[in-house]
Amino acid sequence: MRVTVIGGTGHVGTYLVPQLVRAGHEVSVVSRGRQQPYTRDPAWGEARPVTVDREVAEADGTFGDTVAGLSPDAVVDLTCFTTDQARHLVEALDGQHVVHTGSVWSYGPSTLVPTTEAAPKHPYGDYGVAKLAIERYLVGQDRVRASVVHPGHISGPGWMPIGPSGNLDPAVVERLRADGSCLLPDRGGETIHHVHAEDVAGLHLACVENPEAATGESFNSVCTEALTLRGYAELVARHFGHEPRLEYVPWAEFAERAGPENAAITLDHVARAPMFSMDKARDVLGFVPAHSVTDTVLEALDAWVAARED
Repeated sequence: MRVTVIGGTGHVGTYLVPQLVRAGHEVSVVSRGRQQPYTRDPAWGEARPVTVDREVAEADGTFGDTVAGLSPDAVVDLTCFTTDQARHLVEALDGQHVVHTGSVWSYGPSTLVPTTEAAPKHPYGDYGVAKLAIERYLVGQDRVRASVVHPGHISGPGWMPIGPSGNLDPAVVERLRADGSCLLPDRGGETIHHVHAEDVAGLHLACVENPEAATGESFNSVCTEALTLRGYAELVARHFGHEPRLEYVPWAEFAERAGPENAAITLDHVARAPMFSMDKARDVLGFVPAHSVTDTVLEALDAWVAARED
């Protein structure tokens, strides 16, 4: 097939574009041309780069026509964040298969876990609300075929993953490396649900290659297991050769000691109690993530540490 990937040089596209090329598809990559993929792969040499600033082209009404002009059979949209963006693209197409990258944030707080795609959705925050609105628009229109992939905390070599305290504070990892210590809120039982970027890419590929099964459907994209903050901190401490030295404090004290920015990010993650099922992707598309949650976070952290020490 001819497949156009929008935003193809980011976290997911780094893996998706080579996967599509190796699967025999003719691939065009639409991006601003300002970023290189996180990892090098010779398959990129077989993909056609198309340099477009999406925001500028949407503002002048040309973006959708530019994508349509590439004559794709399928479009993978990795950088759509509003319903207006989705509508602008869809109205320029005619019958193609659009695979949209959503987010597990579109669910809101988990109630019954693991959360399936059939769960009621009550998101809060601009990002989750917008992603749910896009999903509802895409599955409700009939101009193109549409599928939605909902990733969890996308992780991989080249960027800092959500860490054991539920935020992006590098000092948390540095303390665990130094002596195995970590400050956690309450008893550290809150969950966070990572996914390797390569597996997010793999699920997008499965949707592209199974349009009849994937059309009109949404799919969670996470590891088959989630981590508690406590389990994550213990894992990282032992990975760096220490017995865990975990300190549990009430939320108010954690927020004060972590700082307002880090505490806000932690709360944004753990308040949703994220833990999702991957059964639908397996049953409908035959897709099972290749990376365990422990391998996912440790690979990302090892790469992050190595980059800091270079």
